[in-house]
Amino acid sequence: MADHTLYNTTAPSAGSVALAHQKILRLKINGVFVNITGDINNLAGNPAKIAIPREVYGTKGRTSEDIIGYNFAPSFNVEAIRDPETKMIVAAQAWLIDLLNAAYAEGEANKREFQWFDAFDDRLPALEGKFSIAVADLNTGYADKGGYTFSLTNDGVVDKIVSPIAGTGVPILESASPAGQTTGDQIVVRGYKLTGTTTVTIDGQAVAERLVVDDNTLVIVIPATVSGSAPIVVTNAAGASTALPYTAA
Repeated sequence: MADHTLYNTTAPSAGSVALAHQKILRLKINGVFVNITGDINNLAGNPAKIAIPREVYGTKGRTSEDIIGYNFAPSFNVEAIRDPETKMIVAAQAWLIDLLNAAYAEGEANKREFQWFDAFDDRLPALEGKFSIAVADLNTGYADKGGYTFSLTNDGVVDKIVSPIAGTGVPILESASPAGQTTGDQIVVRGYKLTGTTTVTIDGQAVAERLVVDDNTLVIVIPATVSGSAPIVVTNAAGASTALPYTAA
């Protein structure tokens, strides 16, 4: 189960009308990748294959090709937000000012490092690399709104990386039902990464009777003396889950 924190905490700067989407773009600022997704639209990776020709074995004159890599030219739009008093771009978009200056610079000063990846599914490709930057003015359709279209060109190899949203492997608990059960009753706990469960506690008490149905389902029996607020914690080899609130009878 992927960690959706990056997506859930993505927010546009005040005044932005940027459209929501399900990709994350991060820019390295002062050595740290920073999420800039809130103010951008139309993010596209635009991969172009790098291929070498080869002859199809056993079929003279028939050619094919092997893909040995990709060039990337990511593009995206950014709405610039201005302070209503000073008319300057807001402090929250300091990264935008940096990108604009880089776009008109030369050599290494023209390059920045980026990551982009799916916001929800850690099985999808996540990419990271250094890119040169080009920019053009964006026609927003609003008289009082301005923006820019950025086009990036990879400088060297773009690496596939482990998605930054990949979970740590600890169980993730989503629900426990039915509510209001009491000592000796069964509860069905649902979530992710439950197959390797090693211990379960409810209200701090170890659960002796439990059954792992599958990676998403665990059945437990409430031990003696549990009542009222009784958070559930499931542990596997990777560690303990966040406590799931539950109220016993």
